[in-house]
Amino acid sequence: MISDAINTAPNALARIAFSIFKDPEAVLALSIADLARNTGSGSASIIRFCRMLGFSGFREFKIALSGEIERRKAFGLARPVAPEDVSLAPRVAALSTAIQNSIAASAQGFDELQICDLANRVRAARRVEVFGTGSSSICADILAMRLIWLGLPVHSSGSASMTHGLARALDPSSLAIGVSSSGHTAETKNFLDIARKAGAYTIAITTLACGAVAGAADEVILFTPIGAWPVPGSVMHVPSVVLLSEYLGQCVEEAEAVSTGAGNPDK
Repeated sequence: MISDAINTAPNALARIAFSIFKDPEAVLALSIADLARNTGSGSASIIRFCRMLGFSGFREFKIALSGEIERRKAFGLARPVAPEDVSLAPRVAALSTAIQNSIAASAQGFDELQICDLANRVRAARRVEVFGTGSSSICADILAMRLIWLGLPVHSSGSASMTHGLARALDPSSLAIGVSSSGHTAETKNFLDIARKAGAYTIAITTLACGAVAGAADEVILFTPIGAWPVPGSVMHVPSVVLLSEYLGQCVEEAEAVSTGAGNPDK
């Protein structure tokens, strides 16, 4: 609901939603006056925001937010790596744990039928264009490289102008995949819009189901970011996309084996 409010609420409330979504744990330690000051709003706006979400006030909202944070922590977490277990510096141990937890949570969220269906779409496509910007371009390259080495007609370019031009040449036999960790990247949304208009089947790989990028796609594959909101320039979400790329690659290989009769003693 908080992420939805970023796009749908009036400006003042959307600003509050974005501030909370960036670092929800920090909000738990703030007073209503602190949050109002941090978001350039007033206490009345904070109350209005809480009531918009269905809570009677800021205290009730914080109780619910705390429960949601703990629920997310408990969702598919890998065993934490304690510094004393592996003699790691605390910051390194914390990063290691966060990355493991993010990968595990993404793994829990992947839909096997959806990934297998994507594998079949990739195999059947005359052409597959993959695009992302910033650190998401790394993810796009990783996914493209995994599929290229399987002999599939996949291309990835970090240039928005080039990719937008290539997207115009796609057709119903093509597949366009946009990768956006934030879910709001304008260049990636535009790529999917152009590809969809050309007739291609479009897929968004993102952390935000209600974001602009997801809204431009025929299908959405979600992965879990580390922390509440991807930090600009951070590549900490890349491991989850590596997992997805390997998962998809294995599904493609299995589909190829079935179609060629490999492993079937009757063929």
